[in-house]
Amino acid sequence: MNNNLLIDNPNIVFMGTPSFAVPILESLVNESYNIKCVYTQSGKAAGRGMRSKDSPVYEIACKNKLCVRTSEKLNDDDYHFLEKQDLDIIIVVAYGLILPERFLSIPKYGCINVHASLLPKWRGAAPIQRSIMAGDKKTGISFMLMQKGLDTGPILCTEEIQIADNDNFMTIHDSLSIKAAKTINLTIQNYILGKLIAKEQDHSNASYADKIKKNDTKIDWSLDAIKIKNLINSVSPLPCAWTLTKDNKRLKILSASIVDIEGKIGVLSKDNLLGCGSKSLNIEKVQPEGKKIMKFDDYLRGRNFLSGEKIFV
Repeated sequence: MNNNLLIDNPNIVFMGTPSFAVPILESLVNESYNIKCVYTQSGKAAGRGMRSKDSPVYEIACKNKLCVRTSEKLNDDDYHFLEKQDLDIIIVVAYGLILPERFLSIPKYGCINVHASLLPKWRGAAPIQRSIMAGDKKTGISFMLMQKGLDTGPILCTEEIQIADNDNFMTIHDSLSIKAAKTINLTIQNYILGKLIAKEQDHSNASYADKIKKNDTKIDWSLDAIKIKNLINSVSPLPCAWTLTKDNKRLKILSASIVDIEGKIGVLSKDNLLGCGSKSLNIEKVQPEGKKIMKFDDYLRGRNFLSGEKIFV
């Protein structure tokens, strides 16, 4: 730790659950913060056997021999536990549970939330997906002081990245996670030293990133190719954009590129392009029901689809 810190070894609690939060927790461990406890959501049933699987943050916390709590809901017991820890800061990264307002005043310096967007844009549960879906050219990380309300607190600092044409959910997810991990330590230090002045968000510019639902990922071929490509990228590799074939089979589409050729909606051209409401898509990778990911051309070889035929509905 930097010897210039007002506190030599800040007492912190980390709250996070998915893989996005893991590099940030690891960074705090490597910087030798006094991590009093890690809060994470309990394991969810997964896989064919529907066995409970520990969260990525839980696994890393245990690997580093950290105290872990998996409360289903933050209650009086958690409040009294945290009160006793003499906390300086709580760091929250995609925890998945809302902190009751009274918890926010427990740490001396409050609670810092690491949010995967440039607030006030894309507050909420799915900021990365919604940003790519909307065709944004940039996104980033916001370090925000938490208050009552959904991602409404004042901003300490932000870190930007560009969104390239071939970026998808996972590439942006990983880039933002690594960016946050590299800057979390300096952000905490500068905040404690008073070098960061929290600025209120312009709430009039707020937008909301609602949780991705199944119908959100279904492709509407009457849309222009740019919007469809953005949808495909925004949810690849999981949960994936999907369409129904003419024989009522579900096909996931993982990647595609735009071709400046007009085609008929949902119709396969002689060059294996798919017509959209405007322009066409060159589909690259797909995943049929119950099968592995494959090239679109390989998928077509096993089908009886003909050029000039409407194959997607």
